[in-house]
Amino acid sequence: MGNGNGNGNAARRRRVHAALQRALSGVTLSSEDYTAIRTWVNEELPQLQAAGYTTYVVFGSYRREYHRSLRIAQYELAKPTTATAVVLGDTPPLGLTLGRDRTDPLEFELKFHLLTEFADRNVAIYEKDSGGEAVELGLLRGDHCFDQTVVLPRDYYGIGHTDFGGKDEVLAVARRIAFADDLDESQKKAELRGLLATARDDGIELTEHELTVFLDDALENRDETEPSYSWVHLALFRQFEVANRCRTWHSREDLREAVTSVALAAPGQWAVDVDAD
Repeated sequence: MGNGNGNGNAARRRRVHAALQRALSGVTLSSEDYTAIRTWVNEELPQLQAAGYTTYVVFGSYRREYHRSLRIAQYELAKPTTATAVVLGDTPPLGLTLGRDRTDPLEFELKFHLLTEFADRNVAIYEKDSGGEAVELGLLRGDHCFDQTVVLPRDYYGIGHTDFGGKDEVLAVARRIAFADDLDESQKKAELRGLLATARDDGIELTEHELTVFLDDALENRDETEPSYSWVHLALFRQFEVANRCRTWHSREDLREAVTSVALAAPGQWAVDVDAD
């Protein structure tokens, strides 16, 4: 990796080794593949270790129009002259022989663990039907990533919400619970009872009858093509929400503001007093 003192290089080697262990999970590669990884590490990781820089890894969907949100986040994070924002999908292939000229089954996880090991913050953008990012979200929830990750789901009203702004917000969450295809009826009822209790604790007047009437109407007029988050997504969003590392957004301008709000402060600069004596 980059030039530096012996202790710094040794520490970086240990971190690279730890990242590789997490990604490989006991898989043994050929010597050619380890050489390819070493080359990739030395070419791609130094940008995440430059002294005085704040570094980000940005996650999101490349599908259709969703890539615009990914690029907005990358652009906003990299605005300061002392910030770097890397998108995993923009990095070059590792060039492993394991894939035999097809998509390498380890490509994503190797890059994921190497990049997140050295970034100061991971920022992930989610937009309901934007793709199969539940696996990526689950990896970001891992112990080695959670504390340095923020998630920005679009049109997310929270399930474990504890500070509702009004009845409409409560109903929006209830609708999301009712539409969750991967919950059975008993689970939905339990979630809705908890939601009502939370709303009442927040001083919001909403009866069980009102909620039932609203949901019956919503289900009757449901657009079957309407995108929604899976319950896996919602459960993971909740964990980030509880840790105060989840921000929702509803428009591209909202996204810009949300990204700005989760950006890290610039690293401290040297301030050395030199005695004239």
